[in-house]
Amino acid sequence: MIVNQLLNTNFPDRLYNWSTSSGLRIIAIVLAAIVFYYIIRTLFRRLLKVARRVGEGELVTREQEMRARTLAGIIRGLLIAVIVVVVLLMVLHELGYDVGPLLAGAGIAGLAVGLGAQTLVKDMIGGFFVLLEGQFNVGDVVEIGGVKGKVEAIKLRTTLVRDDEGVLNVVPNGELRVVSNLTKGWSKVNLDFDFDIQEDVDKVIGIIRTAARQAAQDGSPVGVYILEGPDVLGVESLKGKTVSIRVIARTEPYRDAEVAREIRRLVAKSLAENHVSMGD
Repeated sequence: MIVNQLLNTNFPDRLYNWSTSSGLRIIAIVLAAIVFYYIIRTLFRRLLKVARRVGEGELVTREQEMRARTLAGIIRGLLIAVIVVVVLLMVLHELGYDVGPLLAGAGIAGLAVGLGAQTLVKDMIGGFFVLLEGQFNVGDVVEIGGVKGKVEAIKLRTTLVRDDEGVLNVVPNGELRVVSNLTKGWSKVNLDFDFDIQEDVDKVIGIIRTAARQAAQDGSPVGVYILEGPDVLGVESLKGKTVSIRVIARTEPYRDAEVAREIRRLVAKSLAENHVSMGD
């Protein structure tokens, strides 16, 4: 076919006509695609620079920056893929090919792939929204899919969670129905101290309050982790001959257990020094 066109005496005229019509349109399409690609690349680079700072010039965490980069890469890749497909179809159309069957075939193939990879697509969509919404970050302690532990990695398809026994659990992002983030922003300490009902309640509350607040003072090994408190709420419950006093505190994420141990130590020491009888 091409040889016949080349041998045809009218070929130069046809080439000239084609180049001034379809040829120019193809060049315009390719140039527009290249310009659009550079616009996308520049836009995402600027967005990443903006994403590095939040609030009043405060630097974002490394995990937040990684999440932004991952999302930017996914969106940019999808846009580039769309550009390539659209340009290819437009060029084929200008070359005289009927793109209708191609579109129909692509639709059928896409449907077949979608039906055969529903779980994969579901996991990837779930991972995209986990990254987009920032439901949890690497280092958070979460409970998802019946697994409780520390998040070690967030990928597009799976989330890696290591439990207290050291087992690394791979949780598909499509299965993240309910996520309990135990260390989002801060953790809470709830402690109950029991003592005999024969003791002076107000005196014991004062002893517990003084001892607990030592945990937040300068020089305390856990003072830097305490964001608020410790505070004594008062009598939490009465059980037989036992009175229960509750102490609460707000700590940095995943520091609640460490702070709770220090508060227990200080309160137990102070109660013993004041000869307060602990409840059974």
